[in-house]
Amino acid sequence: MTCIDAFKNLNIVNINNQLSISPCCVSPTVPVTTIDFDTQYLTDIRNTWTNNEFPKACAACKNNKSLRMAGSNQWYVDNNHNNTKVELIRLDYWTGDACNLRCAICGPSYSSSWKQELNLPVQRSISNCFWQTLDLSRLEFVHFNGGEPLMSKEHVDFLDAIPDKSQVHINYNTNGTVLPSRKLLELWTQFKIVQLDFSIDDIGERFEYQRFPAKWHKVAENLQWFIDNSPVNCNTSVGILNHANLDNLNSWLKTNFHTNRVTDPVEYRQQSVTGVFALDGANTRAKSIVKFLDDCDTRRGTNWRKTFPELSQLY
Repeated sequence: MTCIDAFKNLNIVNINNQLSISPCCVSPTVPVTTIDFDTQYLTDIRNTWTNNEFPKACAACKNNKSLRMAGSNQWYVDNNHNNTKVELIRLDYWTGDACNLRCAICGPSYSSSWKQELNLPVQRSISNCFWQTLDLSRLEFVHFNGGEPLMSKEHVDFLDAIPDKSQVHINYNTNGTVLPSRKLLELWTQFKIVQLDFSIDDIGERFEYQRFPAKWHKVAENLQWFIDNSPVNCNTSVGILNHANLDNLNSWLKTNFHTNRVTDPVEYRQQSVTGVFALDGANTRAKSIVKFLDDCDTRRGTNWRKTFPELSQLY
């Protein structure tokens, strides 16, 4: 099987003012000074695929059919694309670290708010204006992630610069705390599809701890606004903080977040948390888990033992 992301997709990130690219958001990025869809790094990956071999950059998917292998490739097949013809059809666009939350499963590399809490230097992400050097004429899909993409003014400029908006499906991962600006709403009306995937990992006080300092009642209100105005889906990151409460979360979603504005069912997706809160091997990381949570409580005035009593008993 050939993963055609290497031939059709480009992932662009800019972390700590270092611009990097890769064929998808799963594979490792390499630093660059300018954006080039035909760079030697990407060419080598494509040549390896055409030789029926797994590139080293794609090791994460070798023994695990990820969403990229099972999901993105299906999108290409449905749209009748030549698998190995090199053409920029998709973009994974990291909007920067501007974010209003300090999610437990995140960190300072992806959130300016985390940087502020840890007293790290906060700099505005460099605007790389990559669309000025890329051929966007065949672009059909853009995935935005952050940070919080709806806080990004730069991504609005990028959307405005896409030549044929009517053929492009845009997709966001968003935390549900930010409503789009008037200009962004006007731009959205020009695109083929606008789809938002909300990061909802839990409900009530448990949600507020995991997505600090978001307020659950406000996010619930925003979700209803989006249901009334846009195609929506839900993405849940599953780890030790929410694994025990997934039934309650799913029950809430089915009751309150069941269909979108045109009564299509909301799609619920799940992905596994990596890092300190990963389910695999959690017992062996008990000390680091407790330290991380205790440190957060000290800085934020929260109480993880009260919020997650089942974890208090375990660790």
